[in-house]
Amino acid sequence: MKGVIPAIVTPFKENEELDLDSLETYMQFLKRNGIEHFFVLGSTGEFNMLSFEEKVTFLKKLADITNNGIVNVTENSTYNALKLAKIVVDLGFEEMASLPPLYHKPSEKGIIKYFEDLSRLGIPLNMYYYPQNSYQITEDVIKKLVEEGIIQGMKYTTNDLVSFKNLISLKEINKEFSLLIGNDELFLESYLAGGDGLVSAVANMAPELVVKEYELLKNGNLTEALKIQKMVEKINKAIMIGDYPSTLKNGLKYRGIYVGKVRSPLQESVDGNSLIYGVLKELGL
Repeated sequence: MKGVIPAIVTPFKENEELDLDSLETYMQFLKRNGIEHFFVLGSTGEFNMLSFEEKVTFLKKLADITNNGIVNVTENSTYNALKLAKIVVDLGFEEMASLPPLYHKPSEKGIIKYFEDLSRLGIPLNMYYYPQNSYQITEDVIKKLVEEGIIQGMKYTTNDLVSFKNLISLKEINKEFSLLIGNDELFLESYLAGGDGLVSAVANMAPELVVKEYELLKNGNLTEALKIQKMVEKINKAIMIGDYPSTLKNGLKYRGIYVGKVRSPLQESVDGNSLIYGVLKELGL
């Protein structure tokens, strides 16, 4: 998968129950602003805050609206990850992704087996790699997963552009391998290095902006793309203030899309909200 892919939020009501009624308005907003595919139940979607049953309920509702996306099926055991992955396949979603199990640290053999088991379900599997919030996986393990056809892509959330560039060589093993950056501030540099696109937080509240940058990059208009990249970075810095993704959800509210609050113990940030409203107003959004 290529292009700009918002990592969508999970809407909650004031009582912190799932707010399924707001999903359609939210998805329509993204679609009419140029978004075609979505990254579902990632960090931005507060996946670790949801029960297994809530994930299934959310996915069923989302599939009624769109199944164009990559669904994160991260669970702390292969057993539970496979249960969720089978539901994702049955609902017709395009692709799935997974972090390695988060708490107990499996051996390299266990990590390979985990992804191998998920890969047998018949849709493309991506590694969701976020070493800052999980743990390091060696490049040798990643290379083996690509060589054996176990993973077809990767969402790499990192501040380290050098390590991202090192993974571009995976395309020499599989020219169809998709490498997506999970950091809005490195979108332009990662694309120029050979990346395939962005799993984006900013594209939730400013989808037209990030989509425009991607089109400019594809057309080789680096000067104009750089101008937009600076806007994207300004928005990204604002939404990272406070307990993520609380400020992002309030940025969507500013744009007329209500997706509720974050789940406790996450808290809203008064400073973050004030800054994001100011930035969006400054940029004319």
